[in-house]
Amino acid sequence: MSVLKENVKKLKPIERFCSIIFDEVCLNGGLQFNSTTDVIDGFVDSGDNKSQLLADHALVFMVRGIKKKFKQPVSYTYCQGATKQHDLVQQLREVICQVQATGLCVVATICDQGCANEGAINILKNETKSYYVKHQKDYRDDIYEIEVKSDDGVERIPIVHLFDVPHLLKCTRNNLMTKDLCFSSDGVKRIAKWDHLRQLYDTDSLIADCKMLPRLTDNHVIPEKVPKMKVRNATQVFSQRVSAVMNFLASKNIIDPKASDTAAAFLFFDKLFDSLNGSFDKQVDGKIYRTSVKQNSVHHKLWQDSLKILSTMQFVGKNGKAVRVPTLKNWSTTIRGFQTLSKILWNKGIKSLLPRHLNQDSLECFFGAIRSVGCSKPTCSIFISSYKTLLLNNLVSSHSLGANCEDFNEDSLMSYKHLFSFQQEEYPKPTST
Repeated sequence: MSVLKENVKKLKPIERFCSIIFDEVCLNGGLQFNSTTDVIDGFVDSGDNKSQLLADHALVFMVRGIKKKFKQPVSYTYCQGATKQHDLVQQLREVICQVQATGLCVVATICDQGCANEGAINILKNETKSYYVKHQKDYRDDIYEIEVKSDDGVERIPIVHLFDVPHLLKCTRNNLMTKDLCFSSDGVKRIAKWDHLRQLYDTDSLIADCKMLPRLTDNHVIPEKVPKMKVRNATQVFSQRVSAVMNFLASKNIIDPKASDTAAAFLFFDKLFDSLNGSFDKQVDGKIYRTSVKQNSVHHKLWQDSLKILSTMQFVGKNGKAVRVPTLKNWSTTIRGFQTLSKILWNKGIKSLLPRHLNQDSLECFFGAIRSVGCSKPTCSIFISSYKTLLLNNLVSSHSLGANCEDFNEDSLMSYKHLFSFQQEEYPKPTST
């Protein structure tokens, strides 16, 4: 943290705004004695408490820049299964306070939809709500506040929580494969079904050399062959092209005419995903929503309309009964989070926001790099070695083949050179007398 503080001094104020990403990576259980630290690695260790349980996951926190492209892992702990939500709350508070003390400005946290993650964020929001009620203030549940030390004493900083958008799209696809999606748009009730995609795929595959959707394969359509963790396969299904072809064939009665409802759902999620994952400042390939968010951009109307449609959505099982799926609620939470965050950043001087800088891709790439340095499923000891190797050699941008994300090669805020030179200044060699 001392090294980070020195490096942050070189950043402009507008470049210091950042988010904190956290997620767990799977490890192999096992114990190994570390002669350097005189510690046995492999036990559950939250930083404050260490137990005799064997760890099989590591929870990693990473800082990622919003205006300036940088990423920096700052903390890791060991857990068994998943970190308990109260432990996660404590760790999240500590990481935010420590990062804020370096001069960076934390404005958002990002994670997937794990039960412990949702529980921890709800705890923080409920605590903030209690504080607001106690002080007779109006509270909106799109932020939570953390107390941090400042020059003026103790300051409460607002944090917006977002769920990882690629993860939301993935979960939506996985649920649609086993359930029907009921929703209303333009006053019309619709039902999206995975069977409609199967009909489209089978019809399009009848003539091999004349496919209208050459990108669709068995790995996109047949549930038993679909890789559940691959985001690319989900985005290629929820696409404007698939929606357009399905709508056309349904209008000509070549496939079930009701497939137009599924086409509407695919187009809805294609636009929504583009608006929350845009990576270009200007329009590319006619994708008006895959651009940066500005005060007068088209994203705001889409988000307002999307919130109305999402409020009508529910998944229905094959038995006809509604199934509670948190993904739909978390889509709405993330949209409202982006609305609030964009306003906060505009007031801070950031007039253009690239949504792609607010997902878990950087952390997923870091996990991929750890596996490439060590092994596909490292032990705690190998994880420590790989983590330090990447940290000190500024290789956190390494991207492994087959990784489940895109990497934009952000810079690290520190490297071995910075750390070594800082340590020499902090701890100079003793002079002989």
